[in-house]
Amino acid sequence: MRKEKIDKLKQEFSLKNPYFNIIGLLGTGNHGIAFALPEEKVLKLTSDQQEMFVCNALQGRHCKYLCNIEYMGDFYSVSEKRMYTWIIMEQLYKTSEQKWVNDAFNDFRHAWFTLFTDNPISNCLTCSDLWSIYKNKETAKINRCIMLCKDYLSHINDDEDTFIKLSDQQISTRIHYISVFFEFIEKAYDELFSICPEGRIDLNEGNFMFDKTGNLKVLDMQTFM
Repeated sequence: MRKEKIDKLKQEFSLKNPYFNIIGLLGTGNHGIAFALPEEKVLKLTSDQQEMFVCNALQGRHCKYLCNIEYMGDFYSVSEKRMYTWIIMEQLYKTSEQKWVNDAFNDFRHAWFTLFTDNPISNCLTCSDLWSIYKNKETAKINRCIMLCKDYLSHINDDEDTFIKLSDQQISTRIHYISVFFEFIEKAYDELFSICPEGRIDLNEGNFMFDKTGNLKVLDMQTFM
């Protein structure tokens, strides 16, 4: 999103909602934009119907693994001739722990979408397949994927395409954190399904950060509806 468009949207929103003290821009995406607010809060403007559905279900709840959604409202942009939903949520942060989270996330995706095979037609998993596995608590499949991932990491130096070889300690650390991340995803999905049965976790690297007390949380949730 261009700076001029961001500035115009911010100006429009502030004129209609002067009680929000927008501090600065946090980021933009395909369907919206996020601004920083005082007291470690975030204002997000989104046009994503799937995101709105899940956020509405989460609204007002105190979550352990999912970003807290405080309250929401509607905002019509005259300049863009489109309706947005504004969402006030807690701010999540990247910390010194972020590297292991990013590594574990990438290992998690590699395990499910490359190493794990369960689809008799395409021989590879889809996002819908993965959602169904966690929705139906298919523990045997999850445990199989964890073992495949750990075996892959144990022999990662054997891959001729590996540009930088890892030390034994680095491999051990990666294996430890992939177990932590798999456990986190399972608990995050349990929490999400208990509140919004149709919800899904948006599996992008930037969607896993820490709250102000250092707890890992999911930033972005959507639905398959």
